[in-house]
Amino acid sequence: MAVVRSIYSKTPIKDFYLDLAKFSTAKDLSIDGRNLIDHTVTPKQQHRPDLLSYELYGSSNYWWTIVMLNRNILKDPIRDLKTGTLLKVISPANIAGVS
Repeated sequence: MAVVRSIYSKTPIKDFYLDLAKFSTAKDLSIDGRNLIDHTVTPKQQHRPDLLSYELYGSSNYWWTIVMLNRNILKDPIRDLKTGTLLKVISPANIAGVS
């Protein structure tokens, strides 16, 4: 059976939008008095900040806090989230009210 390729299969991937994005930093988060803990990314969480957030906090809505706290490690929030990466995250007991 012949493999059918899309007309887009040879389209290069451009990440220039990541250079334009100016994400907030950990200082911009309201994390005063909140405990930060270490978390090592598991194979299941690789390339999935939303799944990592869900497994830590019970909601995928906090993925951005993980990315902001680890901007020095996660330049690309999806591709740089690899198995074995050690991250600083807000403890699950202290995530409520972060905005």
